[in-house]
Parts: sequence; structure tokens; C-alpha cells
Amino acid sequence: MPLVEGRTGLEVILAPRCWELLASGRVGRLGYIHDGGPEIVPVNYQVDDETIVFRTDPGTKLVAVRRNTAVAFEIDHTEPADETGWSVLVKGVAERVTDAREVSRLDGLGLRPWVTGDKETWIRIRPDSVSGRAVYHFGEAQEDARSETD
Repeated sequence: MPLVEGRTGLEVILAPRCWELLASGRVGRLGYIHDGGPEIVPVNYQVDDETIVFRTDPGTKLVAVRRNTAVAFEIDHTEPADETGWSVLVKGVAERVTDAREVSRLDGLGLRPWVTGDKETWIRIRPDSVSGRAVYHFGEAQEDARSETD
């Protein structure tokens, strides 16, 4: 039986399923602080041993990682017609990957930038927490049908 938050009615997605969802995605949103304010940008990424890795060039993401390593990373999926969806949130520490052997290994994962530029710098997010929530909306017809079969 799924765990449901009492206040919101949202289903809690447990960590193993969160990692499955993260591994199935390709683009997420990275949140960080830059110039005293929040920034959220899309990045294409890959899961690597329960961490998130992505590539970047010099710019605000790299500056933010050097100044304040606390980040948030989110992926989600929605079905507006059904009013259903889920989201997974990773909170953690971002660090630049500098070990040559590790960079070489990451290069072999096949993650390629979707935008121009070499994106030679690898960033790894080491999670402090991973959480997920889902909403499943049943329309009146579906609720009526379920009530009749109970």
C-alpha cells in the first residue's frame, strides 16, 4: 500500500523508486544561488552510482559551484489530461570532478551536451536527500466506477 502524505494527499515515492525515475530521465533542472538570488537552469544529466553528473562550460553554474556548493536538482513528469504526475527532488552538494581517471570514466558514459560548446567540465551532485511525490487524480466517473465495484 502506498504511503500518502496526510496534509496533501500526495503519494510519497521512496528512494529506490526515485533513483529509478532519475535514471530514466535525461533532462532536469539545477537550482543554485548566483549573485545572491536563486537560479534554475535545465541540464542534461546522467545518474552515476546514486549521484547526478552533468557537463558544463565556464559560466554561472561553475561559478556557483565554486562559491556555494549547495544545490537542488529536480525532474518531473506530468500528464495534464489526466491531472497526474510525479516529481523527484535531490538536495545535495555539487563539486567539480577533477581526477583525470574519473573524468575519463565519466567521458565513457556517453553523456553528450545538447547545446553548442565542449562542456568539458564535469560536475557531480552528491545527495544529502532524495525525495519524491506523486499525484494521481481520479475524475468523478472513475471514482463512481470504483465505488460501484467496492
